Amino acid sequence: MELAVPSRPAASAPAAPAAAPAAQRVDLYTPIHKALRAFMSATLHDIGRMDAADDAEVAAALAQTRSLLEICQGHLEKENAFVHTAMDARRPGWAAHTAAEHIGHEQSLRELAVAVDAVAAATGAARAAAALKLYRHLALFVAENFEHMHSEETAGNALLWATHTDAELLAIHGALLASIKPQEMAVALRWMIPALNHAERVAMLRGMRHDAPAPVFQSVLRIAREHLAPRDWEKLTAALA
Repeated sequence: MELAVPSRPAASAPAAPAAAPAAQRVDLYTPIHKALRAFMSATLHDIGRMDAADDAEVAAALAQTRSLLEICQGHLEKENAFVHTAMDARRPGWAAHTAAEHIGHEQSLRELAVAVDAVAAATGAARAAAALKLYRHLALFVAENFEHMHSEETAGNALLWATHTDAELLAIHGALLASIKPQEMAVALRWMIPALNHAERVAMLRGMRHDAPAPVFQSVLRIAREHLAPRDWEKLTAALA
C-alpha cells in the first residue's frame, strides 16, 4: 500500500474438490476468521472515529491497532506452519498461492505498524492527516483479508476435507493450539467468543470444559461474561448447565 496493499498474485488458485457441508466436517478456518473479522471491523471503526486531538483516545485506538497487527502476524505464521504444511504434504504446491498472499499481508502489517507509529509521533494537524492515512491503509488491508479468508474457508477447506480425516484435522488443530501463548489466546478468545453464533459458542465452550483444566475453563468463562451481550450470556450459561 502507498501505503498500499500489495496486489493479489495474477495466477488464480488451483481448483479444489467440491466442498463437503461445513457442519459435517472439522473446520480449521471459520472460528478464528470470525474473530479476526470482528477485531478488524471494530478496529477500523475505532480508527475512523478517533478524535486526533484527544491524546487518551488516540492512545487507546493505537494500542488496539497494535494488538490487531500482532494477532494477524501470529495467525499468518500458524497457518503457514500447520495448515499449509498439511496441505502441501498431501497436495504438493497447492498452498503456494495462499502463501504468496501471506507474504503480501506481512508486508502490509509492517507498513501499518509504521503508520501507527507516525500517528503516535505526530501532533496537531499532522496527527489528523496521519490518522486519516492510517484509516485508509487499514481499510485496504481489511478488504484484502476479507477476500483472502473467504478463499481459505471455501477452497482451502475443500482441499483439507478431501485429503484429511476429521481425526487428522483435529490433530492439526491441537498442535496449532498448543503453540499459542496464553496472552495471545486470551486476545483471540475475547474476539472469537462474541463473534461466534450461539451453537458454535456452546460447542466450543463444552469442548473446553471437557478438555481444559478447570482454572483455564473458568478464565474462558470470565472472558465470555465480560464481552457477551446479556442475552447471549444467559443463553450460554443455560446451555452449559
